[in-house]
Amino acid sequence: MNKNILIPEGFKDHVDFNTNVEHEYKNKIIDYFILNGFDLIKTPMVEYYEKNTDNCLFIETKKNQPKLFIRDDITSQIIRIASSRFQNKIRPIKLCYYGEVVRNKGTMLRPERQFLQVGSEIIGSNSILADIEIINLAYKSLKKIGVNNITLELTSKKFLSEIFSKIKDNKILKKLKTYVKQKDKRNSLSLIKNKNHKIFLENLFDLSGNIDNFNKNIYSLGISNITKKEIKNLKDISKNINLSSEDQIIFDFTEIDNKNYHDGIKFTFFSRNVRGEVASGGRYKIKNNIYEESAIGFTCFMDTVLRASSFENSSKKILVPFDTKDNIKKNLIKKNFIVFSFFGDISDITKSAKKYFCSHIYKNKRIIKI
Repeated sequence: MNKNILIPEGFKDHVDFNTNVEHEYKNKIIDYFILNGFDLIKTPMVEYYEKNTDNCLFIETKKNQPKLFIRDDITSQIIRIASSRFQNKIRPIKLCYYGEVVRNKGTMLRPERQFLQVGSEIIGSNSILADIEIINLAYKSLKKIGVNNITLELTSKKFLSEIFSKIKDNKILKKLKTYVKQKDKRNSLSLIKNKNHKIFLENLFDLSGNIDNFNKNIYSLGISNITKKEIKNLKDISKNINLSSEDQIIFDFTEIDNKNYHDGIKFTFFSRNVRGEVASGGRYKIKNNIYEESAIGFTCFMDTVLRASSFENSSKKILVPFDTKDNIKKNLIKKNFIVFSFFGDISDITKSAKKYFCSHIYKNKRIIKI
């Protein structure tokens, strides 16, 4: 087969109407962020290599030149900006962004290696109100573009960190993380020797589920002031997320996050019968030469959003003869039409319109649906 027409696994040409839909959804989400006080920023596709960039594509450089890679995540770029260019900016900072990211490898849930991220961040606030604002912002932005049957999964990395910090043998720790990630309760517990630690981990497995299960069994955890505070935070967040009747909140305290920077509250949005995360985010720390600060943010994965959304593209496509006056075209655009100027034979304008996937034609000074 001709290599000139092949593209690498995990990549694809976006040549169908969904590309228009994705563009419209991205704009709706970004506009919603901006109206809620988040400043839009743009970041470069290429960064200098860092140790924690484990799923990125490298760019070949000349000998003795710094290593470069194509960004695999935009939040890490936000962290860089906040700790350098925005170091002296008044806190909290509210930022939003969009852009393509590229991964070295896909996953079972997301085999695509290039996709569009759209997200927002609040930097420099420890307040639980920042968590509530970000999670509500994520939820409402998804609803605005027609994502329904949403499940919001809440957790915190601090619970599993309590257990993992007690394991000093790296081989056992690696095994434990693997079993926990696989939701293998029996083998996970078999690796824990301390009785109290084993009870705590068992409670983490048993506590996962819907909000009723969470409220009923929440005080079975205990152990430290850190977990007690995190339990209160999760209860406060769940009370202040206003979901519609078709949507739900669940808890999963054995969720292992692949993001190295998350260190506290973590949340993920799913949509029923759709493979992969629709959006996800959480708490993380930003360090610079002077101080350390807390931040929270999230990212929408637009490839999954497209599969989950029940909205049709709100724009209608209308075929008009090429010599149609500009003022008529402007009026059609105001009415939310995509105007397709046709310079072929208009003797059978309806047939031509169908060829170009138009929903309407402009004929005899009238808009006609076909």
